[in-house]
Amino acid sequence: MRIFRFSSLAIMALVFAMSCSPDADVIEQQLIEEQETDGTARLVAKNLFNEHYESSRTDGNESAWSGDEPSCDPGTVPEDVKAKILARLLYFRLAVGLDNSLAVSSLKSEKAQQAALMMHANNTLDHFPTETWKCYSNAGKEGAGNSLLTTAVNAEAIDSYIRDAGSLNGPVGHRRWLLWPELGEIGIGNTDGANAIWVLNGGGASLSNTPEFISWPPKGFVPKQLAYPRWSFSLKDADFTNAQIVMKDANGSTLPITVEELSDQFGDPTIVWVPDGVNTNVSEDSSYTISISGVDINEESKEFTYMVTIFDPAK
Repeated sequence: MRIFRFSSLAIMALVFAMSCSPDADVIEQQLIEEQETDGTARLVAKNLFNEHYESSRTDGNESAWSGDEPSCDPGTVPEDVKAKILARLLYFRLAVGLDNSLAVSSLKSEKAQQAALMMHANNTLDHFPTETWKCYSNAGKEGAGNSLLTTAVNAEAIDSYIRDAGSLNGPVGHRRWLLWPELGEIGIGNTDGANAIWVLNGGGASLSNTPEFISWPPKGFVPKQLAYPRWSFSLKDADFTNAQIVMKDANGSTLPITVEELSDQFGDPTIVWVPDGVNTNVSEDSSYTISISGVDINEESKEFTYMVTIFDPAK
C-alpha cells in the first residue's frame, strides 16, 4: 500500500457561518464588499486550480493502458495516469478545505481495475454485474460493488464524479464519497474506456481540522467551469428534513431553486439543490450568498450562511 501525502495549503476564504441576527443583511453586504475588493483569496483559489487541476489535465502524452479488452487482460494503471487522478482528487478536496493523507490500497486497486475492465468490456455501468458479463471475475464484482463507476477516464473521471450529472444522481453520492472528510483509503482502477474508484469501507480517523461543513461549489472562490448545476451542503450528524435554503445573487435577488430528494446513503448527510439563474459564463466575478436554516444537529436547529464567488481562472 502506498501513502500519498496531500500537502497542506493555506486556503483562505472570505466566508462565515452565522446564526440569525438583526444585522444579518448588513454583515452579508460587508462580506460581499470584502470579497470583491480583497484579491488574496481569489489568488489562492486561482493558484490551486492551476497547480492541481490544470496540471492534471489529460493532454495525450500519458502512458497507454497496459491491458487489453478483447483478451480480458485488466492491465494496470500507469503511474503517470494514477498521479494525475490523485492530483485531480487532491484539487477538489483541498478546495473544500480537506488536506488529510489518502492511502491507495494495492489490493483494492487490483479489484477496482477488474471492475473498470468489466465496465469497459460491457460498455455499461453496474454495481452488481452478473457472471454472464464479458470479462467477469469475482474480484471485479467485488470492486464494482465498492467503487464509484464512470465511463470517463483518467483525471477527468474525478470531474465526472464531482459533477454527478444525470437523473439518478440527485443525492450526488459520488461527490459525497470523494469529499467525505473521513475518507482515508481508496483503490484506483482505470482503462481507456472506464474508471472505478473504490471508496467504501475506506474511512479513517476523524480530522482535527475538518471544515465546519463541506459544500460544492465550495465557500469562497470557485472556477466557473467547476460550478456545476447541482449545489450541495454536507454536515456530519445533520438532519436536513426541515431545512430551508435561500440563495441570493450579488444584487440581493432571490434565485429559484429545486431541492433534490434527501438521501443518507452516501458519506455525510447532505442537502442538494439546483439553482436557476446562476451565471457561469462570467467575465467578472459573480457572487452568491447561500443561507440554510432549520438544520437540526443533536436536537438543536442551526443556520449557516456562506458565499460562493464564481470566477474565471484565466483572468
